[in-house]
Amino acid sequence: MPRKALIIVLAVLVLGGVLSGVLYWRWYNSPRYALQQMALALKTRNMETFFKYLDMKAIFNNFLEASSRDQDPDLDPDTDEWTQMTRRLGRKFARFMLPQLFNTFESQIRGVLENYLLNLDNTQILGVAAAATTARIDARGDEALVTLTDPKTKEPLRFQMQRQANGGLWQIVAVNHQDLKRFYRRQFR
Repeated sequence: MPRKALIIVLAVLVLGGVLSGVLYWRWYNSPRYALQQMALALKTRNMETFFKYLDMKAIFNNFLEASSRDQDPDLDPDTDEWTQMTRRLGRKFARFMLPQLFNTFESQIRGVLENYLLNLDNTQILGVAAAATTARIDARGDEALVTLTDPKTKEPLRFQMQRQANGGLWQIVAVNHQDLKRFYRRQFR
């Protein structure tokens, strides 16, 4: 083989290797990779890996904030001033106390969630894996809005992911309040 052809082949191989490495690095550091790792952890029943991609405290705090906005007394013009004031006071008290309760009951909350996830059958796990693969992800910097769509009901489950500073791991930090309420009603009632 002539020397010129050998140099061209080597250059193409090096360029292909570099391009492959960059593409792999981008995928490895993406929210989709985190979702696929969560689905794989469900399939292998590795709950430690699954929970590595969830920031339970942030999810709880964001859920608390969204549910308190749901009960905003200023949105109801028929309530009197006393009722509005006591509701605001109750919301402030809840914002103070509920995170403390979460710290106390975090292991029990995780245990309930873990028990639910371990009881998923293979069909449900495959559905989760398919949803993770086809998820709509709108990533902007270190935050991403993710929408999973239930193939049967076509209902969305929207949540927010955030890249953590310690190594670029993407974690779920917030779940859409309305979507979670709808999921809860459908699964547990």
